[in-house]
Amino acid sequence: MKCPLCGSLNFYIKDAEDEYDVCEFQIKDRKVVFAEEPRPLPPDMEAFCNRCAWHGKFATLK
Repeated sequence: MKCPLCGSLNFYIKDAEDEYDVCEFQIKDRKVVFAEEPRPLPPDMEAFCNRCAWHGKFATLK
């Protein structure tokens, strides 16, 4: 599980109700590790790479 464009393991998701509220997470040993309080991460949620312009459904990282 890594960014399909740059290979980064660092991502973030945006809150559906507040686009400025982001939650960062990292992929370690194929597991999601949140920087702060864990949030639900359904497969259809849009994830954003922290290093490049890639964004897409979380399920595409698997």
